Amino acid sequence: MSNADPIVIVGGGQAAGQLADSLRREGYGGAVTVLCDEPMPPYQRPHLSKLYLAGILDHEKLLYRPRDFYAERGITVMSGRRATRVDAAARQLHLDDGSTLPYAGLALCTGAVARRLPVQDADASGVHCLRTLADCEQLRAALPAATRVVCVGGGLISLEAAGVMAAMGKHVTVLAAQHRVMESAGTPEVAAFFAAEHQKRGIDIRTGCSVTGIDTENGAVCAVLTARGERIPADLVLVGIGVEPEVALAQAAGLACDNGIVVDEFARTSVPSIVAAGDCTRHPNAILGRSLRLESVHNAVEQAKTAAATLCGKQRAYAQAPWFWSDQLGFRLQIVGLAGREPRTVLRGDPASGSFAVWCFEGERLVACQSVNRPREYMACRRMLENDLLPTPAEVAHPRFDPEARLPRKAPLAFQRRSVPGVVA
Repeated sequence: MSNADPIVIVGGGQAAGQLADSLRREGYGGAVTVLCDEPMPPYQRPHLSKLYLAGILDHEKLLYRPRDFYAERGITVMSGRRATRVDAAARQLHLDDGSTLPYAGLALCTGAVARRLPVQDADASGVHCLRTLADCEQLRAALPAATRVVCVGGGLISLEAAGVMAAMGKHVTVLAAQHRVMESAGTPEVAAFFAAEHQKRGIDIRTGCSVTGIDTENGAVCAVLTARGERIPADLVLVGIGVEPEVALAQAAGLACDNGIVVDEFARTSVPSIVAAGDCTRHPNAILGRSLRLESVHNAVEQAKTAAATLCGKQRAYAQAPWFWSDQLGFRLQIVGLAGREPRTVLRGDPASGSFAVWCFEGERLVACQSVNRPREYMACRRMLENDLLPTPAEVAHPRFDPEARLPRKAPLAFQRRSVPGVVA
C-alpha cells in the first residue's frame, strides 16, 4: 500500500477517532474516510452514564475531536451511513445506500452493542439501554416523568447511572444477578465499598436477583418481575447487563472471529489488508500472557494507534497492562490489570476513609490493583506490571511498603517505550 492509497475506517467511537488522528500523525498522506452509522463524528461513550446523563456535559464536549479537526487534516467523515458488506477480494466497502467505497486498507472499529434483556416485553416503552448517544437522549427525556427506576445489572454502567438518577431524586433499585455488584470487574472489597456507598444514598441494592419478566400497562413498563417472585414497581427500567462485540460485518467478510474480531499484536486481522481496534477485537496480551477482549477507553485508543502504524507499514506492538476507571458518587475507581473473580488480595488503606487500594495476586504474582481515590498507588502498580517489577504479597502487606519508592526512576510505561521511533514494545 502506498502513501497515496485510500484508507477507510468503520466506526464512530474513540478507536475510530484515534485511528484517523494517528494516521495523519504517522505521516499518511492518502485519502482517509471515517464511516459512522450515527449522525455525528466519533464521540466518547463513557461520559454517557455519568456527566452527560447528569446534564453537566455539553453535547459538543462528547466529541472525541472537535468537528473541524477532521476537515483541517483532510479526513472525510461520513455520518449517518452504515456499512453493509466488505468485499475483501475486491477491497470495496458496500454502504446502505447502494454505493461503494474502494480501499487499500480497511480498519474495523465497530465496537459493541448492548445486550438485551431476554424476557417477554423487554422492548416495552420505558425500558432503556445505555450504549449510544441516542440511548442516552431517550433516557434523559424519560427521566422527568419517572419516579421509580429499576436498574437491571450490577456492573459499572448500571451503578454509575443509578448514582446519577438517585441524585436527581429518583427512587432507584439495582438488581444484580450475581452475588455481589461489580462481580466481573471489582474485588469483594471494592464491591462492598461501592454497594455500601450507594445504599447510603438510598439506592436499594439487591444481589443474587434474576429478572424473569417485565410487567406492562398499556404497552409501558409498570414493574419488574424477579425469580424470587417479587414484583418491583417501575416507571423506568435501565438494562445494563453488558455488551456483545459487533462482529457481523467481519464474520460476513470471512475474518476470523472468537468473542471478537481476532487480531495479532499489530492489530492485523486474518485478512492482510484489514486491521481492527477497540471493543470489537480479541487480541494477545504479552503482559498478561493470554488472549482477551477488552471494553475500555485505554484499549480503544492504544490499539487504534497500533492499527494506524500497521496501515502505514510500521510495526509497533500493542502490549500494555489494561486499565479502567469509573466515577461513582464522587469516588474515582481506577483499575489496572485483571484480577479474576476470587484473587488473593492485600488491602492498603481504610475503606471507611474513602481512600484505599486492593492489590491482587494469583499465588505470589501481582496481577492487578484496584484503587479508590488513590491515583498515585494505581499508577505505581501500572508501572510495576509493565516493567515486570512485581512485589510479593508479603512485601505489599508490610506497613512500610512504599509503591513509588520501590520503582527505579526510569521505569517507563509501555506506551512511552512504544512511542520511540524504531522501538517495538
